[in-house]
Amino acid sequence: MVVTTIYTVDTLLDSLKSHCPATYEHSVRVGKLLEAFTAYLGMETNHMFELGALHDCGKLLIPSKLLNKEEKLTESEYEEIKKHTRYGYETLLETEDFPNSYATSILFHHENIDKSGYYAIGGNAIPLLARIVRIIDSYDTMLNGRIYQRSLEFEKVIDELNQLKGKLYEPQLVASFTSFLIKI
Repeated sequence: MVVTTIYTVDTLLDSLKSHCPATYEHSVRVGKLLEAFTAYLGMETNHMFELGALHDCGKLLIPSKLLNKEEKLTESEYEEIKKHTRYGYETLLETEDFPNSYATSILFHHENIDKSGYYAIGGNAIPLLARIVRIIDSYDTMLNGRIYQRSLEFEKVIDELNQLKGKLYEPQLVASFTSFLIKI
């Protein structure tokens, strides 16, 4: 399903809050962390909160019943969930107050350095902001849990990020992110 209506960032966030409050809360945390971390890295921070907060906006087109399912997903359900990156990309391409160049980061925010992600691209072929969102998204999910996943202690989350660097995450970005977390 392609969204053809022009949305605003606020409208998308309000819709996400109504559709799946847990995803909305996660997304706002990701937005705040992305803005702070990119500032820490000395990057341009304009629209970083929005990029992080809207990384899962494609879930608006996934039934909330599926998003809130506590049991293990079937293969077809998982394939439907994976479409949220494409849906978010398509939505953001048509959003007037969101830079189109950032939509690609939404599309690829579940890519892994070793090419084991949704679209099987890896390394530097993954846009830098998508690699950063990947780390922050995982960090927040592990730290705060999801309906299908219990939360972990901070130290365990850091261990997990470090164990998966070079496989899921870019090693230098993980090192920078953990240094950033220690300083905040």
